Amino acid sequence: MKSRFQVLWLVVGAALFLLLTTGCNDNLRQFITPIPPATGDPKAPANAVTLSTNPSGNGSNMHINVSGDTNVGVVSVGISPVFLGKNGGNAFVINSGDASNPATVTVYTALLPQSAIVSTVTLPTTAKQPVAGGTSSSGNTYIVNRGSNDVSVIAAGIQAVTVPSIPVGTEPVMIAGNATNNQIFVVNHGSGNVTQISTIDNTVVGNITVGKSPIWAVMSADGLFVFVVNQGDGTAANPGSISVIDTSLGATSPNAVIATIPVGNTPATSLPNFAFYQPSLQRLYVSNTGESTISVINANGISSTNPPVKLKDITVSGNPTSVTALANGTKAYAALGNCPSSAGSPVNHITILSVLPTCTGNLVSVIDAEALVETKTIPVGTGAVSIDSSFDSSKVFAVNANDSVTNSTGTHAAGTISDIRTNTDSEVIRMLAPQQDLTCQVSATMFCPVQTPFKVLAFP
Repeated sequence: MKSRFQVLWLVVGAALFLLLTTGCNDNLRQFITPIPPATGDPKAPANAVTLSTNPSGNGSNMHINVSGDTNVGVVSVGISPVFLGKNGGNAFVINSGDASNPATVTVYTALLPQSAIVSTVTLPTTAKQPVAGGTSSSGNTYIVNRGSNDVSVIAAGIQAVTVPSIPVGTEPVMIAGNATNNQIFVVNHGSGNVTQISTIDNTVVGNITVGKSPIWAVMSADGLFVFVVNQGDGTAANPGSISVIDTSLGATSPNAVIATIPVGNTPATSLPNFAFYQPSLQRLYVSNTGESTISVINANGISSTNPPVKLKDITVSGNPTSVTALANGTKAYAALGNCPSSAGSPVNHITILSVLPTCTGNLVSVIDAEALVETKTIPVGTGAVSIDSSFDSSKVFAVNANDSVTNSTGTHAAGTISDIRTNTDSEVIRMLAPQQDLTCQVSATMFCPVQTPFKVLAFP
């Protein structure tokens, strides 16, 4: 009998304990020390970098945090910057200099604008009019010198020029290359061809004939193809087009160009200036400055026996100067700068600084990548001349070179950058470009003039 009572009391006691602990659970919670969440931005770091030229001194790169929508640093670059590029995790800026300052290249870690060591590489005096740059699997930075018809090589490990001159064609203006290919392809605007260079030993493989007045080129993500933008001369004989080079054939083959695709509703006067390669859909988006269109080319599964084809020339609400597409493949965006572009004075990255004052467009076009139509426009600042998208597809950034701001001191001409959220296709914030004089103190009675932004590039 006693043992039965003991068992009974044990059961009752256990039940009471469970009841008490359950009832007291809310009171006990307050004594549990929570693990603090991680501080700072939980997303992977990403910056939109805007290059500005400064009439009063050195230009600058302004960094906008993609997830935080804040200015996280301004990096001073050189005199008269003309080109912003990326080489792995580094940003590099080509500075053309002036009569008193040689041409240089500014190099630093792109996602560390406040703490990065900034290297300044002086280009050889023989390198005339550096205008663009690129990279390859070698990790070196290659600079095209438009005025001296050659390429200078900056070694990645020491950030110094190790090869001062690789001869190319006439008036080189752009380089196509990436980390998946041990070659670069130099676009020669004057001679209408592309010079192929092995980056293993920096020797010229040969030249590939393309269309009239080639001005831009981009390599596919897998390194297998190069897409060359031929701006043309504004005539039916030499229309705007895209030449597609099979890099596995290259300059050693007479069939290196597997397709030449006219772009624009009227290719004779479409004057394309820029192309963006979208890797997930394997498409090329081309901005046609001579008319209000974006051309879309399908490059999925192409080969020498299955050449790429144009999907559509999409009508947009103004003349584009730049185009980008989201990494997730859903949409594309075009900066509608409405810069006057004609056969005698086409708009491209070589002429953009001189034509900026005439660029009056203030819209960004939103393009449905499935339907291939413009679905809406987003009002931005005046002079929307450059655009790029973040790697996570959450934001698009547009440079407004001729914008203005109004405050207590009046209305002032001021370049700005529009930060656009892609899930709503609306402008989140519009930021001023960096001041011309960084020591200038803004006040209720003082407006500090700002630099002129002209290029934006998202990192990574």
